[in-house]
Amino acid sequence: MSKQFLLRAFLVVALVVGLMPQLFAQTDREVKSKQTDLKREYNDASEKNQIIKSAAEDKPRATTGRRRSSATTGYDYTQVKGYALRQFYDRIDKVFARANDLGLFEEEYRVDGTFPVPGRQGKGSAQMRKVEVYYVEATPEEQEQFDIEPFQIIEVYVEKLETLPPEETTGETEEGGLGLGFDASASEPIAKGFSLAGTDLTSVLQLADEPLYDDILAKRSQSNPIPLPERGDWMPGKVGPFIVMTQRELETTTSRFRDFWNMRDTLESAVIPPQFEAAGPFYTGSIPMFFPESNKVRVRNPERNQPLKITSAVFVGDNADQWEVRTKLPKVLAGKGEANDKDDIEFAYIGGSSYETRGQLRIDAKEANTQQIVEIVANPGMYPADFVTLDASLDRVELRSPARSGFAPNWKLAYVIGNDEVGLPRWSTGISTLSVGFKNQMSVGVVLPMNMVAPDLPSPLAFEKNLMSSGSGYNVAFDFTFGFPFSLGGSLTVVNDFSANKAYEHLKVMNVPFDPLVDIKDYNNDFFHISTIAQVYYPIMFKDNAVNPSLAFRLNLGGAFMQIRRDHLVTAGDPLGIGKEGRMFRNEEIGKMVTLGKEKDLVDVYIRMSFINLRSSNKYGMGIQYFAGRMMADAFLELTEWLRVDAKYSFLLREQEIWETESSYFLITPRLRIGLPSIFN
Repeated sequence: MSKQFLLRAFLVVALVVGLMPQLFAQTDREVKSKQTDLKREYNDASEKNQIIKSAAEDKPRATTGRRRSSATTGYDYTQVKGYALRQFYDRIDKVFARANDLGLFEEEYRVDGTFPVPGRQGKGSAQMRKVEVYYVEATPEEQEQFDIEPFQIIEVYVEKLETLPPEETTGETEEGGLGLGFDASASEPIAKGFSLAGTDLTSVLQLADEPLYDDILAKRSQSNPIPLPERGDWMPGKVGPFIVMTQRELETTTSRFRDFWNMRDTLESAVIPPQFEAAGPFYTGSIPMFFPESNKVRVRNPERNQPLKITSAVFVGDNADQWEVRTKLPKVLAGKGEANDKDDIEFAYIGGSSYETRGQLRIDAKEANTQQIVEIVANPGMYPADFVTLDASLDRVELRSPARSGFAPNWKLAYVIGNDEVGLPRWSTGISTLSVGFKNQMSVGVVLPMNMVAPDLPSPLAFEKNLMSSGSGYNVAFDFTFGFPFSLGGSLTVVNDFSANKAYEHLKVMNVPFDPLVDIKDYNNDFFHISTIAQVYYPIMFKDNAVNPSLAFRLNLGGAFMQIRRDHLVTAGDPLGIGKEGRMFRNEEIGKMVTLGKEKDLVDVYIRMSFINLRSSNKYGMGIQYFAGRMMADAFLELTEWLRVDAKYSFLLREQEIWETESSYFLITPRLRIGLPSIFN
């Protein structure tokens, strides 16, 4: 062997021997720490690559700078902004604690205060260090085209300082001997970050503190802006099903599927009018301006090396007397680029109304023959609310107190004929209900005895031609759609049996001959009623802002149960004391109704698919559903803000049962929505 080889081998062996103690002395904690660092670096690199890829896909147009003119496959990250929040620490603490209970965090989230630590002496403590809110600002084009709000919260980030008491440890000392000591480093405060974004944020807010969303957003303009964080997990997922649905948008869409919905009255908070970029000779900015968030207009001289004299600024138009200018004019502005080339014109709203009032501020430079009008809005989005709205069609009448009403907001009283939930509209079930409900989330009511005569209506609309009737009973319905995956819907209707206490002489009963040698049952003078309808389903609602933001879709997946019971009209021809199906008849029951027993149980899957166009000039929607061999298709078209047309068509995919008078039902009805007092405006 050569001397050079031996020398290199000796150096390698010496290096290994020299490092061996350090290698063996490395603790498990250090290994885990290094593994965590490597994992974090890998995740950060992956996240940054995804950001670069997404930003390339969402590149803003050159003509609009940081803004887009249309929706793409995701958030335009250049529209994301943030601010530091210093209020609502206690409420935010409770929301994040609820999220911890739901298992949304990898590490345990502890509320402010002390907490016991097993295996340590003393208690640990947690303290809120900071709260950061990140939101996306919609462009004026997006607000106008997609009817969305100017600002949408996409993440709330909380940083906690967590301090643990010293840990009593036994281990090897630096000198190599055994010793008893304390882990002093464990008592130092550790900063831990927790984030709620997208659907997780809106769902937990809905469960824990629903008004907090609006309260946090209201502090946007009053809080200090902050730069976007460098941490890799601040950004929520790309826009797509579920993630795009904020709680406000979810409530909007849910209401649209179920109601003749009015945005202004249904949303609890004000609807801020959209802003748009406007250029002028003196002022360039967002039009309209919102008072008191803005109480001055900064005017600039557009000409270089030439002074400009602002001669006057006055409010014009119908509401001119409700505004005043508080800056004394005239003022001379130096040429563009010089020190005094701009100045502020202060204004104020002096009107007494608490509702939206628009003013037009006209700024004049008469010597330059130049003028500009700036629109200013006080109390933006605030309008008088309807006290009550009437929603009426041929199969339902509803009185609703809107969310902004001063009396019982969000409550409703409804009278409904038929059971659309199992594909049987209007007269087809013989059931009518009177219920009281809150929003679209739940309702409770009573089933009213059906005692109507409609001999002149064509079949299958005429109740007199129907074999289905009902006694009294009760019903419950719920539809909790908080956003994926916190959703559940269902209903329960229970109808009492007939006990020969009332006469229903107008009902249609079966008149069929009975041959005991051929027929199993004697249906002569019989009719039927639905005794139970039980239904539960999982609602999935989504809207893909990337592909078609105008359409919203809803899918209900579940199952249902319906029981049909057989009834009989006791007549003088019935042999008394013998009865039918084990039911004995008495003389005093002649002309009255009795229930004989169960005819059939129907158990099957329940599926409903529907969609709605939210942004067409005349909104429309369609749906189709299936249960127990019956399909029902429905559609609507809004003609005006107060009138739309509803249509329903129900038909069988199987053989007609003995209790089904008709194999299909068709209903088309006008539907009116009248708000008081807005109908008089």
